Amino acid sequence: MIQETWVFAVLSALLLIGVVLLFFAKSKLLTNAKKEAALLKEKMIAEEKEKIKKLEQEKLKKLSQKEQELKEKEFKIQKKADFVEQKEKNILEREKILQEKLSELNQKSKVLKVREEELSKKINEQKSLLEKISQLSSEEAKKMLISALEEEARKDAQKLISDILRRAEEDAQRKARRILATVIQRTSTENIVPLTTTTVKIGSDDLKGRIIGREGRNIKAFEAATGVELIVDDTPGEVMLSSFDGVKRFIAKLTLEKLLEDGRIHPARIEEIADKVKEDVGKHLKEIGIDAAQKIGISNLPEEIINLLGRMQFRTSYTQNMMEHSLEVARIAKSLAWELGANPEISARAGLLHDIGKAISDEVEGSHARVGADIARKYGEKDIVVNAIEAHHEEVPFESLEAVIVATADAISATRPGARMEAGDQYVKRISKIEEIAMMFDGVERAYAISAGREVRVIVKPEKVTEETAPVLVQEIAKKISQQVEFPGQLKVILIREQRWAETA
Repeated sequence: MIQETWVFAVLSALLLIGVVLLFFAKSKLLTNAKKEAALLKEKMIAEEKEKIKKLEQEKLKKLSQKEQELKEKEFKIQKKADFVEQKEKNILEREKILQEKLSELNQKSKVLKVREEELSKKINEQKSLLEKISQLSSEEAKKMLISALEEEARKDAQKLISDILRRAEEDAQRKARRILATVIQRTSTENIVPLTTTTVKIGSDDLKGRIIGREGRNIKAFEAATGVELIVDDTPGEVMLSSFDGVKRFIAKLTLEKLLEDGRIHPARIEEIADKVKEDVGKHLKEIGIDAAQKIGISNLPEEIINLLGRMQFRTSYTQNMMEHSLEVARIAKSLAWELGANPEISARAGLLHDIGKAISDEVEGSHARVGADIARKYGEKDIVVNAIEAHHEEVPFESLEAVIVATADAISATRPGARMEAGDQYVKRISKIEEIAMMFDGVERAYAISAGREVRVIVKPEKVTEETAPVLVQEIAKKISQQVEFPGQLKVILIREQRWAETA
């Protein structure tokens, strides 16, 4: 019995302990659950705050973008407002000028009216006076007065017309100066001073011996194949190519670079590479011509004209690059056409092609303007473009406003400061040399170089130079000058032979 009681007590105690432990375990679980719930809640709150923060940042970014867009729109609106305001100012200024002219006309009208009244008064006085003195009839006196008044009115009218023409000429000159100033301000061109030499870098000075070759045979072969002088001096790491022909100099440069790259330098290889480079240069010239036409916005140019246009990159006139000059003339002509109400496309096209004759002026007879016109005519250019090319040095009459514009644009581009340069001593030396060569021939009495050295007048003695020998003499003079003098474009030799007889009566 005692034993059962003890067992029961033990079981009760164990049960009580289990209940206590269960209670503590439950309390702990509840505490952990509360902590986890609190942590979960904090985590969710943090996540929500992060989402809210991102949303706010996105909203701020969008607001910033919209604000930037609004600022840009505001700037454009302000710009347009400034433009409109400037227009209004211009209109107000024109209205003011018109108002002043109207006031001037009203004033003149009043003056004329006063004069008319004075004339009417004088007419009546003279009428009465004539009738009293000469006892003329009314009709006879009227005829005399009308004749006198017509003469006086004619004088006043001539004076008025002269004033109107003078003011119109002044106004036209003022407008022309404004238009030219506007066009020149819009035109910006870099000044590039071309050289007659090209430097080619070589890897080592040891290559100079290979370039020269045994007894100079490689240099001779190179110069014969390219037509360019090859200068090998003591300058380290480079050699020099010299020629007035830019295309030949460019071909020679590419040929030498390919020879140095290949490593095999001998006469046969030089000729082979030079011939190959000449074929490749044609493609390069075509690319230059296409690029120039695209810069001006011109399309549908024949391939032959594009190739000639590419050659202009290597031509100069008084150190002015002909390609840059042609592009500048096209831009100026286009701007002038817009200002004067002419055709901008025709003006730009003729401006780009106006000196195209210089690409082959050394190969054919005639001035570059006429040669260029023949080229344009041959390849189907419009008559208005052909005339603008041919007339830009006034060798033929202008047939359109576009032709006048091209000639004006050419003059602006060629005569602006820094466009073309020739040292004074070189100019004097060239002119003196031309006159000296002409005076060397038998029968020449005097020689004058004129038109900046583009023309020489040769006066001969008629007793020594006959009509049969004169054509031969002028050809010999022209040939001698072309051989011994370097000059841009062409030089015309005019031989003058005349006889005079005089008698005093």
